[in-house]
Amino acid sequence: MLHNQEIHYLGRVLDREKQAPISGAKVLINLSGYSCVVYSDLEGIYHFKVPFDNNNVLEGEITIEAKGYKTYYSFMRLFPDERDLGDIRLVHPHSHHQQEKNDNLLTIIAGIMIVLALIVAALTLPPPQETPPQETPDTRINLQQNIYFSSQPAVIQGFSLSINCQKSGYELAS
Repeated sequence: MLHNQEIHYLGRVLDREKQAPISGAKVLINLSGYSCVVYSDLEGIYHFKVPFDNNNVLEGEITIEAKGYKTYYSFMRLFPDERDLGDIRLVHPHSHHQQEKNDNLLTIIAGIMIVLALIVAALTLPPPQETPPQETPDTRINLQQNIYFSSQPAVIQGFSLSINCQKSGYELAS
């Protein structure tokens, strides 16, 4: 490598969501012993030259500012044989990606609050009271129980039924 050789570098600035180039972005390069400011063109491309003294690598920072976007800061290493720095994607201050994270976080918090409310409700409810069983009429016939009949004859649609009771048992006559 030649002493004090200038090497040309380039990169591109894009909108992260739209993948569209950002023109007029201010690109600040701060290396040890060297700094420069350049602006991206209509295609989002920026160019700058760096003088290399017998170094194999230069280290520093890159800062990119564009109206309507968050400022980008990053550590950078420049090598004499890698001249394309690639794409740098800027985000809006309230990007859609951040909104999705916020929505997911709100959903999780709401779910936790519902579970906690159910637990509190379950712990504060009075204990269930035992209800006595409802009385149901006994419709079974106990054959060992004494049966008492009226001494009057019963008449059922043209039939008469008379029951003669004796001490030893029952006698039915029709």
